[in-house]
Parts: sequence; C-alpha cells; structure tokens
Amino acid sequence: MPRSGVSVAECPGGCQVLGLAKASLDWPIRSAVVAEAVRLGGVVSSWCCPFPLVHHLTVNAHKAVLGVFDGCRAEDKVSAFRQYREKLAEKVVIVENLADKSVVKVIRQAAGSRYFPEGRKRIRAKIARKMGGFGSCNGYMLTLTFDPKMISREAAWREVGERGSRFMRAVNLWRRRKGWSKVRGIRGLEEQPSTGYPHLHYAFPKLRYLADIGKMVEWWGQAVNSVDYSYRDSFSPVGYVCKYISKLEGWSDEALAEIWGNRSRVYSMSSDYYLVADERCVPGWVFLRTAKLAGAGRWLRELIGSHDTVLGANDLAMEVYLDSS
Repeated sequence: MPRSGVSVAECPGGCQVLGLAKASLDWPIRSAVVAEAVRLGGVVSSWCCPFPLVHHLTVNAHKAVLGVFDGCRAEDKVSAFRQYREKLAEKVVIVENLADKSVVKVIRQAAGSRYFPEGRKRIRAKIARKMGGFGSCNGYMLTLTFDPKMISREAAWREVGERGSRFMRAVNLWRRRKGWSKVRGIRGLEEQPSTGYPHLHYAFPKLRYLADIGKMVEWWGQAVNSVDYSYRDSFSPVGYVCKYISKLEGWSDEALAEIWGNRSRVYSMSSDYYLVADERCVPGWVFLRTAKLAGAGRWLRELIGSHDTVLGANDLAMEVYLDSS
C-alpha cells in the first residue's frame, strides 16, 4: 500500500494501469507481475521494486522489456542475488533412478550453477564435449563494447543479449543481400572491470571477413571505437568460450546480480559447432525431494538406510560432519 493509502486496484484503469498520475502518487507501476498480484487481491506495499518477490514470481517474462527491475537500487539487486546464492549453496536435490528405485543420487545444486566453481567446471566440460570435434583453426575475432556516455550501466546489462542478437541478424541480412553465406560463431559475455559494463566477444572459426566496419558500428549503435576486430591464423574455439566461463570467478557481485536478474547467457554458440546434435533424451532419473546441507547427517543416514545405493553420498559425507543426533 503506497503512502497515500490507495491500492493499484482502485486506480483508474485497474490492473492495466501503466502509471499513476495522482499528485500524491506519482511513481510508475511498470511491472506486469505486480499488476497480476494486485488483481489477485494484493496491494503495493513498498516504494521500491520487491526484487526477490518479483524474481520468484516471473517465469521467462522478458524482464528487460517489462522493466520489472527498473527503479531497483543496485544494493538491493546485489543483496537479493547473494541471498539466492547462499540458499543455492545449501540446497541438495535427491533424484531416484527410474529403472531401479533402490538407487538414488544426491546432487548439490551448486554443482550445476555458473555462480560456483564446481558449476563453472561442469559447464566448461559440457562445452568441450559439444565442441570436441572442432579443434584449432583460423578465424575472425570481434569485440563489442558500450559507451558509458551513450547508455547507462543498468541498461547495458539489461539489453546486452538482445543487442548482440540484433547485431548478428543485421550482419547476416547484409551478407545475404550480397550473396554471401550466413556466418556461425561463438559468443562470450564479460564484465569490464574498469567500468563495470558488459561487453561481447565473438569468434567465427574459419572466417576471414565478417562485414564492413562502418556498417558494424552502425548496427551496434555505440561509439565509433566500440567495435574492434582482428583475424587470427590459429585459435581454439573451445578454449575461447571456456576462458570467459572461467573469468566469472573474477566478476563483481554487481555484475553477477545483473546476469542473474536478467537471465543473461554468459556464452552461446551456433548449433553447427556441436559435436553431437542436441537431442532430447529419455530421462533416467525422477525428482524425489530436496534437502538442506544443514542437518545433512540425519537425512543422509535415513537415505542410506532406505536405499541400496546412494550415489554422491561419499562426496557429501566428506564435506558435512555426520553427527549422531
């Protein structure tokens, strides 16, 4: 409920309202999630964006378009991200084998997350597996940066993924009009420590020329020196992508909060570079339940006692003290 005591539901336009023009209520309501919450009977209870609530309620809602995080203070974003990371570090998922229900597996959520060392290691292994058939070769390298004078840091993080995709669509359209083939490459996202802004790195294996530099500057829409390119006689596509996954270790929490909140990809690659085509495989495991590392001694013993095989139990027991309680 805002200070004026007026709920969004009582405003002209109801839940479809995009802004409130009352003198005592001049702050904008831009979140579709908040509007939906009000429709279900809720009221706005804070002057700032309820970041953790919004994060949990939105599902692939393109927050950059809806502006769900607009107006959030940087410290609120970082705080919400740290809380999420702390909870993720303590969370364990237990899955059961579909073919043999006496076999279960204990998986730490952090093991698959880019926000933890073990998760980044797993991602690098996945990239190497998918691109294993693509070794050292020549190629075209491209870097796209932002100009702080032309765009805010928050907007740059929010828009970097879509801007990069839009840039590549323009490149391929230009090439197609010239009768040239569509290019396929690999993209990595990185934080620039000196400015805190994101920038994109592209690698195009076995390509000598991408497009006219003047055109690329125009398509990217930033400063003249925001597009940098070079040609290399030899480089490793696998190493190129994995390098930027490893660099996440040195990112600031502010930058990590941005990619978390905006669901930004830190890397992407053309499907043509996969060693094996991505096919939907038949799942061999089914979700059983979740647990927390706190008090793991008790539930782990119960799990071992009720199942013949508990995969991952030994690794977990080395990290968690199994008390007798």
